[in-house]
Formats: sequence, structure tokens, C-alpha cells
Amino acid sequence: MGRNLRRVLLWLLALAVFLVISVTPLWRGGQGLAQPWLRSLVQISHATGTWFSQVWRLSSLRLENEALRHQVAELITRQSTSEAVYGENDALRRLLALPAPIGYDRLAVEVIGQQIDETGVSYLINRGRRDGLARGLAAVAGVAGAPLATAGLVLVGTITDVGEQVASLTLTTASASEVLAMLAPAQTAQTLAVGEYNLAVRLKFLEIDQPVAVGEAVITSNLNTLMPPGLLIGTVITVEKSAGELFQSAVVAPPTPLEQFRFLYVLKPITTP
Repeated sequence: MGRNLRRVLLWLLALAVFLVISVTPLWRGGQGLAQPWLRSLVQISHATGTWFSQVWRLSSLRLENEALRHQVAELITRQSTSEAVYGENDALRRLLALPAPIGYDRLAVEVIGQQIDETGVSYLINRGRRDGLARGLAAVAGVAGAPLATAGLVLVGTITDVGEQVASLTLTTASASEVLAMLAPAQTAQTLAVGEYNLAVRLKFLEIDQPVAVGEAVITSNLNTLMPPGLLIGTVITVEKSAGELFQSAVVAPPTPLEQFRFLYVLKPITTP
């Protein structure tokens, strides 16, 4: 009981002191002393609020910037996909427009991969033995500006290994490639076209007195057993001959990089029953 009475008296005393200060000049003096501190406190509060506002705004801008970057990346991806689809459709249209040499069927194939070994690069296609493929068949594409004599058909490579559902395609520029060829104007100078370093083709065993001109077209020979004659291999860019030699050689460049083709035709001889 005595402790509670003392608490009540202390509260009453504190209240009396507060009332005395509030109604006397001491309150105004206390306000004057506290005013600079209050002003500083207000300024600090304002500065702190401004800083938090800027931080919040910067964070919002960063989030917005990140969202815009994602949108731009998505648009670029969509554009790239659209361009790829248009390019693929254009390639398919050109492929459909290719003629089929007399006595041959066309089989459309797609390049689905590549493999590298000591002989160079070969490509996998999505057709195999069950589709009638065999070693030595020609894979062709169409190139704008090819000589009319070749019907626009360019020899891209030959089938080398055949599985049940897939096969290997060796480009004419690969070191493992050997194709019987001839010069287009004469169509009598038989030679062997051998791939060099996946870059070009070299004609070997050309007779030393055989006229060979830079820019001359080289086509497949009529002595090939599995591929039609007249397929364009490329054009002569360099002629090499030495005095006293029995043969000369020539470097032939394909009309376009052969590794760019994704869709091709494999030409299969029509067998008569």
C-alpha cells in the first residue's frame, strides 16, 4: 500500500512540474534552445527521405532496364528465327526447282551433322540403305549462275559410308574425295578431280599438251558408273605445268562454299527390271 502511494505521489509531482513549466517562460526558453536541434533534425529527415526516394527510383529504373533488355533479346531471337525460316524455305524452293538428269531419281536429304577424321570433314545425312543409298552416289545442289550445260546442278559430294538410316557425305573438296572429271568445252579430256584441304579440287593427269584455260568449267565425266555426266564441279583458277613432265594439273574452285548447303538431292540411277 505504501509503495503504491509513493508511485501516485511521484506521478502527481511530475505532472505538477510539467504544468509549471508549460505556463511559465521556461517553456519558451526550452523551445528556443531546442529549435536549432529540431531544424537540424528536420533537414536530416528531409535529406534521408530524398536519398531513399532516389534509391527507390534507381532500383525501379534498373528493373525497367532489365525488362527492356529481355524484350530486346527476345525480339532479336524471333527475328533470327524468322530469317532462318525464310532462308530454309528459299533453299527448299531452289531444291524443288532442280531438274533430274535423265535416267536418275532424286532423293531429298538433309545434312544433320558432321564428323572429322584424318581424311577431313564428312557430313551425316538423314537417309540410308533403306532409302536406296549406296556408296558413290552423287549429292547435288543448285547454284545461281551455273553454266547452262550443267542444268544448274553442282556436285557437292559423294556418298561414302551407308548405314541403315543415315549415311556419310564426303565433299568434293575433302582429301578423301576422288571423282572422274572432264573439261566442259571439250568433254574429251578425262581427268581425276581430287579434293585438297577442304578448300579446292585439283585436276590430275591432264595431258601436257591439253589446252586448259583459267575460268574453264569442270564437270563430271561420262565414265562414272553411279553419277550422271555434266554435273558442275567448279572452274579452273590455276594451271600448273612443268617442262619435261607428261602431265599438267589445275586447281579448281567450287562455285560456292559447299559446306553451306543443308538440303540436297542424292541422284539414284533408275534400274530397269
